[in-house]
Amino acid sequence: MGGYLAWSRYLANNGPAGIYSSYHIVYAPFYLYFLWLSGLIAKAFGLPFHLHIYLIKLWAVIFEAFGAWLIFRMAVRAGRRNAGMVAALCYLMNPGVFMNSSVWGQFDSIPATMLLGVIFLLESGKRNAGALLFLTAVLTKPQSGLLVPIVLYLYFRDFRLDRKGAMRLASGIIAGIGLYLLIVLPFYEPTSLCGAKVPAFLDPFWWLFDLYLKSVQDYPYATANGFNFWTLAGGQIQKDTLPFLGLTYQAWGNILFLFSAVYVFWLLYRARGSGFAVIYGSYLMLFSAFMWITKMHERYLLPAIIFIVLASVFDRMHIPAAILTSLCVFSNQLVIYIISFRKVYWIQRRDPTALCIAAATLFTYILAMINGYRCLGKKSPESGKI
Repeated sequence: MGGYLAWSRYLANNGPAGIYSSYHIVYAPFYLYFLWLSGLIAKAFGLPFHLHIYLIKLWAVIFEAFGAWLIFRMAVRAGRRNAGMVAALCYLMNPGVFMNSSVWGQFDSIPATMLLGVIFLLESGKRNAGALLFLTAVLTKPQSGLLVPIVLYLYFRDFRLDRKGAMRLASGIIAGIGLYLLIVLPFYEPTSLCGAKVPAFLDPFWWLFDLYLKSVQDYPYATANGFNFWTLAGGQIQKDTLPFLGLTYQAWGNILFLFSAVYVFWLLYRARGSGFAVIYGSYLMLFSAFMWITKMHERYLLPAIIFIVLASVFDRMHIPAAILTSLCVFSNQLVIYIISFRKVYWIQRRDPTALCIAAATLFTYILAMINGYRCLGKKSPESGKI
């Protein structure tokens, strides 16, 4: 929060130019607009630092409220109004979500809401709007890109390469480039490759990849406080390039995630791409990434919560997984949050609490995978949109 406060004040006083060279910032630029606006409001009204902090936290809470509305809206469209109301309220009061934003001051619920909004727009036939919102989500948090396969599937499902379809695709690409430049250029600073290996007119696009490549090198571990499979395998704060069962942690993580992604798409195929299958598939995709891909932090499972809460509207079978996922996210964050007050920022490799939470998370993941087979692999649910 101290970092967010400093960045917010810098933006209010100096604007976006030079902030990435003035501070070690590994975040994508879109969230900085919220910090900028917070700083301008705090400066205009002379707010003390504690009110400035509440203002920074408020953006994530607003997006949580909008996420709850999306859950309700999608449930109503599927004819499940009462269940949707309960699910929306449960999301608003979710301990994992509350811990992330209202307590810690993180903003993972912002891209989480955006991702559900992307599915809502694409399921509504608004392809370009959904694609632009997805781009914004990626420019808020790069982990949003984990849903690229599902977004591409929805965008090109029933796509016809006729004149109308080609025009829509071309206009979407042009709008995407324009939106990217609109968000990025105020913060852009030439990279070390500008003019040498990367042409100057392409360097603003390379800038984002350069930023993300630097950010992943900050915590090059099999798991970076994310209590997942690699915690159980002894990978906490162990470099993911170290050997593990003949390969490396990183190689195994990519292989296992790939197999999981194939399984998710098999479920989508079996369910004929139904709206519910897309929601549950998004949950499994995000959960699989947290469980297997290396370099995961304690907060990276949070976006999966909004999808499993919505999935619970359609089948009570998923309520246990929703509860367990929420508690695992909450517990993982709480442990790291508490030890930070002792100026300890990394959990020990064989910490008993971490191992217990990681085991519970693995159990939840297995349950989610089995439930996916039971509700999508064995039978074809209704294909109605949500």
